[in-house]
Amino acid sequence: MTLTLRLRLALTTVVLFGLLVAGLSVVTYRILAAQVDADTAERLAAFADGLEGYLRFDGEGVSLQFDEQDDDEAAFVHEAARYLQVYDMATGRMLYESSALGPMGVDFTSTELAALRGAGGPHDISTPYGRVRFVTRDITHGGRPYVINAGISLSQADATLTRYRRLLLLRVPPAFLATVLAAWWLSAFALRPLSDMAVASADIDVGTLDRRLPLRGAGDELDRVALAFNATLERLQHAVGEMRQFSAALAHELRTPLAALRGEIELRLRDAATTTEQEVAYASQIEEIDRLAGLIDQILTLARAESGQIALTRVPVRLADLLRSVVELFEPVAEARGIALTAELDDAVVVEGDAPWLQRLAINLVDNALKFTPEGGRVTASVRRAGTEATLAVSDTGIGLSAEDAGRVFDRFFRADPSRTSSIEGAGLGLSLVQWIARQHHGRVSVDSRPGEGATFTVTLPLRTPRV
Repeated sequence: MTLTLRLRLALTTVVLFGLLVAGLSVVTYRILAAQVDADTAERLAAFADGLEGYLRFDGEGVSLQFDEQDDDEAAFVHEAARYLQVYDMATGRMLYESSALGPMGVDFTSTELAALRGAGGPHDISTPYGRVRFVTRDITHGGRPYVINAGISLSQADATLTRYRRLLLLRVPPAFLATVLAAWWLSAFALRPLSDMAVASADIDVGTLDRRLPLRGAGDELDRVALAFNATLERLQHAVGEMRQFSAALAHELRTPLAALRGEIELRLRDAATTTEQEVAYASQIEEIDRLAGLIDQILTLARAESGQIALTRVPVRLADLLRSVVELFEPVAEARGIALTAELDDAVVVEGDAPWLQRLAINLVDNALKFTPEGGRVTASVRRAGTEATLAVSDTGIGLSAEDAGRVFDRFFRADPSRTSSIEGAGLGLSLVQWIARQHHGRVSVDSRPGEGATFTVTLPLRTPRV
């Protein structure tokens, strides 16, 4: 699978954004967890340090005494002593336990208390009612050692972190999806100039080398690419122009000696002393001169066409009438060669174009089909409507084309496999002219063929739009 540049840009953006969001999520979660932990530790330390002043040791027990009329003091003691234990370290006996801790079953042995005191830091206990964090404080009263085990519920801290994790799970996927869509759109936006350049360059061929890619005026990399491409087009246009001028000049230079040579041969034909064998030879020479003259005319026509010296006159053209006249023109030729020439015409198909040039297009296609169809074959010319387009097609049952030849059949001077076409006349210019005429009418020409199965050449043109 080939990844397009747009897809690669979008994937890169999404991956980078995903890594950024994941990193930020982890960092912010850890910062929040550390802040919550620090706040909990600060409150727990305040509870443990502040409770000592409210403890009253009475014989075998311990109680809390505070001014219930002082709202602040009462609120502090109730909150700080919610998870409170007091141990007599001499006996290891628990002297006080808050009512909230009773159902939780939190009780420490002397060994466990000693270990907790040695640890020095807070310790968490999991209970059926949630986690509780404890911190120990050593106090002395009446010369006896005691331990305060003050705790705070971690339910609120855990709930805060759970809410944040849930928030991440709810917000990150939609944000990721929005990023995917935004990355896809932004990559298309960033690559739009390249797409425009690709579309513009795709329309440039040997007949439109005067076109140039537009510059955005930003002076960026894309403008530099367009400038380099335009410079290449400039050099290519100059080289092709020189080749066309040479072809046209050579054709002009050849026309005069060919005409003089033909005239001299015709004089010899009229000479009474000419024998029958000489007449046959002279006639063959005239035929060859006419073939060369036709080739020169085609070269000149193509040179003028591709250099923009030909202006088309566009009028409504009924393709059925045009193709019918061409078929009638070639019927004697087809009959002489033993080829069935038929037409399938839709009289309602009308295009906007230059009738003489469209007729030349049809003539070249029918002539080409007859050349490559053997005796007993069939050539069918058709005009049909296909949606908003018109199709002019010429099919034959001739020798066909290989896939390689089909890709080059519209090139100038191209001839198919000589082993199969050596006896067929032609210079390989007729189909090049067909392609030029089709493009001048905003159309296209295609070929569908297989060796030994004939060929179908289809010209597609836009239908004439009625003027309101």
